[in-house]
Amino acid sequence: MAASAARAIGTGAFVLLGFLLFATALFMIGERRMLFSRNFEVHTEFARLSGLQPGASVRVSGMLAGEVKQIDVPAGPESKFRLRLQIREDLHPLVRTDSVATIQTEGLVGGNFVHVGAGTNRAPQAPQDSTIPSREPFSLGDLLEQASQAVANINTAVIDLKKNMDEALGQITDTVNDADTLIGEVGEDIKRITSAGTKIAADTQVVMEGVRGGRGTLGKLINDDSLFLRAQRIAEQAEEIAKNIREATIEFKDLGRQGKEAISGFRSEQGQITGAAADLRLTLRAARETLEDLSDNSEALKRNWFFRGFFRDRGFFDLDRISPAEYRQGVLESRTRTASRVWLAAGDLFEPAAPPDNPVLSATGAARVDAALADFLQYRPGAILIVEGYATAGLSNEQYLVSKRRAQVVSDYLVQKFDLESRFVGAMPLSGEAMGGSPAGDRWDGIALAFYVDKSLMRPAAGK
Repeated sequence: MAASAARAIGTGAFVLLGFLLFATALFMIGERRMLFSRNFEVHTEFARLSGLQPGASVRVSGMLAGEVKQIDVPAGPESKFRLRLQIREDLHPLVRTDSVATIQTEGLVGGNFVHVGAGTNRAPQAPQDSTIPSREPFSLGDLLEQASQAVANINTAVIDLKKNMDEALGQITDTVNDADTLIGEVGEDIKRITSAGTKIAADTQVVMEGVRGGRGTLGKLINDDSLFLRAQRIAEQAEEIAKNIREATIEFKDLGRQGKEAISGFRSEQGQITGAAADLRLTLRAARETLEDLSDNSEALKRNWFFRGFFRDRGFFDLDRISPAEYRQGVLESRTRTASRVWLAAGDLFEPAAPPDNPVLSATGAARVDAALADFLQYRPGAILIVEGYATAGLSNEQYLVSKRRAQVVSDYLVQKFDLESRFVGAMPLSGEAMGGSPAGDRWDGIALAFYVDKSLMRPAAGK
């Protein structure tokens, strides 16, 4: 009897315990599925589900809020999947009519869920069974596809860019080569034309100044008929020179027009650069010949008996055409002009490591030259400066070459540094025999700066 009662009590306790466990499990499942909480339902639509299934979680602003109760299949390709979402009532204030539903993934490989974003205060709460807007999910496959398309577009752009760059570099190379060829062909002609033009302008200016001032033998024309006849012939020569000047001006205008046409057609599609360059060379040659003739006439005028005294008194010389022998004979000296020299030794002027036939002016040497030229600058313009080069080592031809290089280096430096007029500055190679008495006697190794200045200007300096 006691055994039967104990068995009945044990059976009842087991059944009660099992019922309690079942009730607890049922409560927990119901709590998880929100069977015992108040809910409301809304709808949303998606064109793609990205693996979303009924029963998937629904979250509102990241908080677990419910589940997907039902997914309705669209009736056609243009329709969308319609989802019925069950959401806790206590989260209803966050779900507004402007809340947006999206399909997201838990982590990288987790399950999908529907996320409902919180709406704004200006929108009302979403009513029961209303439809809220959605945003289509973005999958990793879409990202990879877009990345692949972007890479393909970049490759295409790089290939096109490389092709265009190759073509552009080819055209630039052709242009540079053609320009270099053209410059090489016409460069020497342009230098000669410029030199001749400068000389003509200087000669013409000196002649006009002398005529306006009435200096020289022009006054004798009043009483001397023979002088008048000679002057008449000279006037005819001057008229011929003026005619040549006009022809040179026309040639220069044609030269400018030809140059512009050559440059404008330089890289044209027809590619007629050869013809343009040939026309330009013909024009340059004609202009050069005209100016050379005009320069010869100008030189003849300077040596004419009527004007040569005037030019010599003015100190107008073509210094490049004076030979060392003529220079030693005193061609630059006159009754009104005298020479004053400053002697500078080679060891104080040039770099010791430089070869003798290619001297380089040192910083100390440049300072010495600057100091020596200080007194001469007050007599500009009109005064003549000759850089006399001297060298005593080697044979006579070697002395001449070294003295010429020394004089040229110093004269080029002075013209550039002090902006001197090149027609009043000359370089004279005199080998080793010194003119005017050097500090070392009859021989000198270095240079001498010879200043040819009007004697009347030198008197105040001599009185100091």
